[in-house]
Amino acid sequence: MRYKKLLSDSASRLTDSASKISDSVSRSSDSSNAIVALLTGLAVGAVLGVLFAPSSGEETRNLIAERASGLGEDLKDKYQSARDKVVNSKDELVENVKSKASGLSQEFKNFKQEAGSDIEGQVKNAADNANDAVQGA
Repeated sequence: MRYKKLLSDSASRLTDSASKISDSVSRSSDSSNAIVALLTGLAVGAVLGVLFAPSSGEETRNLIAERASGLGEDLKDKYQSARDKVVNSKDELVENVKSKASGLSQEFKNFKQEAGSDIEGQVKNAADNANDAVQGA
C-alpha cells in the first residue's frame, strides 16, 4: 500500500513540476507545450512501468525516487535551455529594432537636409526674381 502513496506523491510532484514549467514555457511558444506534455507523459509512463516491474517494493520505490529525481533535473535543464533561447531571441530582436530605427533616423536626417536645401534654393531664386522685378520696374 505504501507504493500507491509513493506513486501518487511522485505523480503529483511530477505533474506540479510539469505544470509550473508548462506555464513558464507556454508564454514562449505553442511547440513548447507539446514538448512539456511529451516529457510529462514519458515520466508518468516510466513510473508506471517501474511500478509494475517484477521487483521488490523497496527496489521499486528506490528506482522511482531515482528516476523522479533525474527527471526533475532533466526538466530543469530543458526549462533553462528554453529560457536561454527566449532571452537570446529577445536580445537579437532588440538589436534588430535598434538597427532599423537608427537607419530610419539617418534616412530622415538626410531627407530633411536635402529638402531644406531644395527649399532654401527655391526661396533664394524667388527672392532674386522678386528683387529683379522690383529693380526693373
